[in-house]
Amino acid sequence: MIREQGIMYGSASTGAMIREAAELIRESRLMVVSTGAGMSRESGIRTFRGEEGFWRQYRAEDLASLEGIRKDPGLVWEWYRERLRACCQLQPHAGYRALVRIQETVGRLPLITQNVDGLHQKAGIRDVIELHGSLRTASCLAGCGASPVPMTEDIFSEIPPRCSCGSVLRPDVVLFGENLPEQSLKRAFRLAESCDLMIVIGTSMVVYPAAALPVIALREGARVIEINTEETPLSRLEGTLSLRGTAGLVLPQIAKAVCEE
Repeated sequence: MIREQGIMYGSASTGAMIREAAELIRESRLMVVSTGAGMSRESGIRTFRGEEGFWRQYRAEDLASLEGIRKDPGLVWEWYRERLRACCQLQPHAGYRALVRIQETVGRLPLITQNVDGLHQKAGIRDVIELHGSLRTASCLAGCGASPVPMTEDIFSEIPPRCSCGSVLRPDVVLFGENLPEQSLKRAFRLAESCDLMIVIGTSMVVYPAAALPVIALREGARVIEINTEETPLSRLEGTLSLRGTAGLVLPQIAKAVCEE
């Protein structure tokens, strides 16, 4: 095992793997990126329900379900206010900025994410498909048809915040028991089937249906570049170039190699 500038690799040299990844990107007709929690963790995303967290006394279903919102909307919205404030303080790390550099080089870069924090958009990625929804807006729990409301500090002048119709609002994230947004999911699968290169970053490959996307891409003949600190079920599949390391360290080196050619 080789360790260089915080990146770990197997028998191949660090430079050779970076160059191979860059070459795959330059030669790609349609490249797609898929990101998981490991991508945003580097920016300092907080774990609110950890051992030292105030929220550890509550079940996840109490804080992130339609049942929880209906039962105790004030509690749920206090939780989401903390999450939103924490996310607003986060800044995209070097890996996000590297993806933007690659986007500017290749022109089109659809990005599928399981994250709800909006860091990809904050960094400048133009085409983001959010499989688990977004913390940036909220909608009427009663479904009155009013437009989504931006999740800014103003929304918390009343807890729980309410729609113009008087109903409680709900955050536009996928809650326990809900299906993923149909149109986003369909587009993600279409991209997996049609791309010739997928870059998979910071995902454990155990959360479905997102974990199926690179497998579908490989099945359709695409190559996959995996960037992760640990080996996953994807790492040893034929067609996968697996790089060990954080996105904040690996992606800037790949972007530099892409842009230098």
